[in-house]
Amino acid sequence: MTKEPKASNTNNELIIYRLDEIKNEIIEVKRLYVTKEELLALKTEIQGLGNEIQTIKKSRNLIGWLYPTLSAVFSAIFTYLIIEFIKNK
Repeated sequence: MTKEPKASNTNNELIIYRLDEIKNEIIEVKRLYVTKEELLALKTEIQGLGNEIQTIKKSRNLIGWLYPTLSAVFSAIFTYLIIEFIKNK
C-alpha cells in the first residue's frame, strides 16, 4: 500500500484563505446585480411614471389650448368695453 502525500497545514491555510477571498468577491458581484424581484419592482415603477407623464402631457395640452382661447376672449371683451366707454364719453 502506497502512502498518499498529505497537504501541509500551510497549503490548507492558503486554500482556506483563497476560498474566503472568492466568497468575498462573489458577495461584491452580487451587490452589483439586481435581483428579479427588484427588477420587477423597477419595471412597475417605470410604467407608473410613464402613465403619470402621459396624464401630465394630456393636461398640458388642455391648458395649452384653453389659455390662449381665454386670453383672446378676455382681450376681445376688454377691447369692446374700452370702445363702448369711448363712444359714450
